[in-house]
Amino acid sequence: MYLILKNIHHYVGMATLVFILLLTVVTFIYYLQERSTSKQIKKISLFSLIITHTQIVLGVILYFSSPIFQNISMKDMMGIPQLRQTYVEHPVSMIIAAIFLTIVNIKIKKSSKITFSTTLMAAISLALVIGMIPKAFWNSFILS
Repeated sequence: MYLILKNIHHYVGMATLVFILLLTVVTFIYYLQERSTSKQIKKISLFSLIITHTQIVLGVILYFSSPIFQNISMKDMMGIPQLRQTYVEHPVSMIIAAIFLTIVNIKIKKSSKITFSTTLMAAISLALVIGMIPKAFWNSFILS
């Protein structure tokens, strides 16, 4: 069950990255062109939000069902850099990115134009997601 969820988390993560990248690019274009918000950007924002929150739920389930989490204390986990990155830094960064995306979605729904702060929060979310993707994810593209 754990491996199935891990694989689902991996592929949903790819979709999350694509949607957050798309949202960031579209908000940047709308901001530069000073266009009013449309149904398309609202849908992109909503899909980004839904898939990101789905990814967070899968991550939380994986976090607490992980064999490493169940066998190692938090003190020992913080002392090993790879485990700290996987079980502390990665989840916290992804939750912060989801919070920013939620705020971006609210701003897109409520305002008629995309502001700089909306674009900046989308870009920060993208940077957090890209920065905390595990190295194994990138290695799967390089070695394939």
